[in-house]
Amino acid sequence: MTRQQDVEFKTVDGVTLRGRIFPAADRGPGVVMCPGFNGVKEMVGLPTLAEAFQQAGITALTYDPRSTGLSDGEPRNDIDPFKQVADFSDAMSFLANHPSVDRARLGYWGMSLAGATALCAASLDTRARFVIGVCPASEYRYDEAKLPSVLKNATKDRESRVKGNAPFYVPMLNEHGDNPAGFKLGIDKEYGIRLVNARDESLATRSELAPNHLNRTTLESYVKLLMWHPSAMWKHLHSTPVLYLVPELDQLVLPEVQKRHFELLPGPKRMHIVAGRSHLDVLEGETAPELTRLQIEFTRDALDGKVERL
Repeated sequence: MTRQQDVEFKTVDGVTLRGRIFPAADRGPGVVMCPGFNGVKEMVGLPTLAEAFQQAGITALTYDPRSTGLSDGEPRNDIDPFKQVADFSDAMSFLANHPSVDRARLGYWGMSLAGATALCAASLDTRARFVIGVCPASEYRYDEAKLPSVLKNATKDRESRVKGNAPFYVPMLNEHGDNPAGFKLGIDKEYGIRLVNARDESLATRSELAPNHLNRTTLESYVKLLMWHPSAMWKHLHSTPVLYLVPELDQLVLPEVQKRHFELLPGPKRMHIVAGRSHLDVLEGETAPELTRLQIEFTRDALDGKVERL
């Protein structure tokens, strides 16, 4: 079977999502994988991890969330975590029908915002046999002083859009490495400036950016994040095993917040603290091979009923 294949599938509301499937050599488990806030499937080491799952006999499906990358959805780069939860389930429906997949052995994988949406999807989707949340973004931190101005502009934006105008866009990071909406994205300022200024394809820093990624979102995206408090949904994870990967140096969702939400999970679960890593580089560097091994081991144990309640 082909090592990788570009695919597309429909959501319930008719949006075409596009991704890539990494079919295992033999029929077996499957995992749906999604990147974080305004991310695309080529980012944060997703292809490398998907290949590792594939080599371990687990078919992986990665995809661009709606309105990002190659997926359809309007307005472009309008990030709606509530719709992304439903899209996760529709992605699983697609994966469940792939010939390399045993539909009784499916799970979710997500990082950052997608870590939280994966946990929500698994809370509602009875097909999920496991879920892996990498630094799940369950609470966003933001500059309280900027919020009144952001909400004022968001209201003007909605009034304008009702009249048929395009939405108001803001960069995720500006040339100073700051988020104009005042949200803390867990990115070191110097690193952010380096990424934003990596315009030249010949620069080494350009390789850190995915080709289909756009450094912008609708302003409305941040209003939706203000309403995003998903952890209350996770009480329904009674029997679905959960793996939590927590970066020790996470500045987007503080480690103590992640640990608090992990402790409240009612079902079988494991947590691993990733030493020396922050929110965006958690899957990279010298710890990557061990994290890959842990995730594959957890997936197998979850499917075999070997993950214990704590």
